[in-house]
Amino acid sequence: MDKEKTRELMDKSLEFIKETSVKIRKQARKKWRISNLKLEVSSLKHQMTLIYKDLGRYIYESTKEDNLDKKQYEGFFIKLGVLEEKISEKRDLIQKIEEEALQEENEVLVTTGEDEEELKQYQEKETSAKEEKKKKKEKEKIDKESEIADS
Repeated sequence: MDKEKTRELMDKSLEFIKETSVKIRKQARKKWRISNLKLEVSSLKHQMTLIYKDLGRYIYESTKEDNLDKKQYEGFFIKLGVLEEKISEKRDLIQKIEEEALQEENEVLVTTGEDEEELKQYQEKETSAKEEKKKKKEKEKIDKESEIADS
């Protein structure tokens, strides 16, 4: 009988370790993905800085020589627009991954019956993340509208 209980306890322990290992791997994978995306955003921002520098140099030289080529000038803005779009996509993906992680944590708390206060905090984080995303979308829409109006 003792061997049977010991065996059962060891099986439960092994199952717990496996479940925990899977959870840790999932969290690590998400953190790694977010870190890589943030690194990509930094790289894109650096590329934008270089284009701004080239644009400034081009405008200075063109103004000095009174020889501004509209196509070349607009080319800078096209490149910058593409980079801004890529940055926005990466940030949206980061936010989506973070929201999924919050949702999973929230589900774990519900299924395990964790403290209601802790559950409430996770729900508030999730709600604020959604509100922030909504505000960001509204700001982008206003920015695009103002760009169109300025054209």
